[in-house]
Amino acid sequence: MRAFARAAWGYTRPYFGSAGFGPVLLLFAVVACQLGLVAAEVARNHWRNDFFQSLQDKDWAEFVRQFWVYLAIAAALILTSVYQQYFTQWLTMRWREWLTSRFLDRWLSRGAHYKMRFVEGASDNPDQRIAEDTEKFAASALSISVGLLGAIVTLFSFVAILWSISATVGITMGGETYVIPGLLVWAALLYSLAGTVLAHVIGRALIALNYERDKVEGSFRFGLARVRNNSEEIALLRGDEAERRELDGRFRDVLGNWFALIRRQKLLGFFADGFKHVSLYFPYLVLAPFYFSGEMQLGVLMQAGSAFATVRTSLSFFVTAYRELTEWVAVTRRLEGLDQTLDCARVLRKATAEMSRGSDGPVVSVRQLRVTDPTRTRVVGSLEELDLDRGGTASLRAKSGSGKTSVVRALAGLSPFANGDVRFAEGAKLIALPQRSYMPVGSLKEAIVYPRPAAEVADDVVAAALADVGLGRLVDRLHDRQVVDNLSGGERQRVSVARVLLSDADVVLLDEPTSALEADAHRRLIEAIRKRLPDAAVITTATSHSDEISSLPDIFERDEPPRAP
Repeated sequence: MRAFARAAWGYTRPYFGSAGFGPVLLLFAVVACQLGLVAAEVARNHWRNDFFQSLQDKDWAEFVRQFWVYLAIAAALILTSVYQQYFTQWLTMRWREWLTSRFLDRWLSRGAHYKMRFVEGASDNPDQRIAEDTEKFAASALSISVGLLGAIVTLFSFVAILWSISATVGITMGGETYVIPGLLVWAALLYSLAGTVLAHVIGRALIALNYERDKVEGSFRFGLARVRNNSEEIALLRGDEAERRELDGRFRDVLGNWFALIRRQKLLGFFADGFKHVSLYFPYLVLAPFYFSGEMQLGVLMQAGSAFATVRTSLSFFVTAYRELTEWVAVTRRLEGLDQTLDCARVLRKATAEMSRGSDGPVVSVRQLRVTDPTRTRVVGSLEELDLDRGGTASLRAKSGSGKTSVVRALAGLSPFANGDVRFAEGAKLIALPQRSYMPVGSLKEAIVYPRPAAEVADDVVAAALADVGLGRLVDRLHDRQVVDNLSGGERQRVSVARVLLSDADVVLLDEPTSALEADAHRRLIEAIRKRLPDAAVITTATSHSDEISSLPDIFERDEPPRAP
């Protein structure tokens, strides 16, 4: 619980301390409404005495007047309740906006989302934690903290009422009457304390179950999204049944967790509902002897019963809020886990960045580059030596699976498990194309100029790049958002090359970006890059019969063509 409190405070103090006066004003509004609700409840408690006393006295005029009094109290209750909900929802979304922005900044900072895969015990489903858990945290934090504040203020307000009523009643034993100070207060305290302890014993298992629920639900959703994103490949391979088995396995985890959760919630529900219903009449059971003995009037009995129930509710706050509290703890742990993984990814990023330093010599200079697996026990890729001046071209050749892609990732600064001497010219700009062409959501133009905003590049410039990569027929559909989804594998690779043509890169890394095209198309695309970026150093990968990666300069003068599909 100390770790939970520390993490929850870490997501609370920076927001209210650095986001200006808006969040603080909204919080004050929520608290003010909560205090208004308590004041209205105190007024209603006093009204109960007057109202029921008018019934006992059969005072018609007072009876009617009390109805008008109640209308005023009800108006105050409605007004404060509605505005409290309004301000709470507003503050929840503002808080969620800040949390989401904070996590997105860290997740999308210099490839942290990629480097997380190298962190041992990395948190699962970061997308779910950013999309859902931030909202759950803010909503639960406000609900529980404001509810606890209301319970404390209500407790002190009604304890005074209950204590004053206790002074008028006593316990008769052996013909003697003994007045116990605060008798009704102590009875409410003991009753609520017993309920809180039992609720914790029954419901503490919900924390782990709620944590696991978010994990298995996210895993199932990820499996569904993976099928959607790879539907063509799955359909061609007739993999429907295999995917169904995989999804069935993930959903069985969801069902197992869900049934364990509802069984525990059932036990807690039996206790919480039983505690609530018994509490409705427990105070009258305690006070009935005083009423029937004539020591207490009907109005005082009803006021005392209401005050007792209110004090009991305040003292039993954690009984009624226990389920929401367990969910809040689980959500906070998940967000903290994501933060810890991002911290580890940042350390990996720093280790990677140490490889790149300014150089006054060649644009690219590599000496004894070694890339290992995360255990650092096996070399998965290496490059002994490479020097490229401006306008130079080199092809990294080796057998498939020999680590060419690992070397390219290291040169691009993505591999945290690489060491060696890698130097780039001071201020050199780098662009890298992976084997799998990435197409963002949006129009064809947005896909070509990615990651720049589409408005920064004129349509005619984009059209010229399309023509250079052999997609001139799509020039009239630059702003069509349906084009990208229907592009073939080869067309996607041509779009990726068009991005290079629109860049001002000094170093171009091409990791078999034209593997879906024939050798002639590959040569034409490389020539287009050379024409548009004559001073850029270009590094490509290709497959050969050797196990070791070697660098061969001047790819155009070689007789051996790049690997054809």
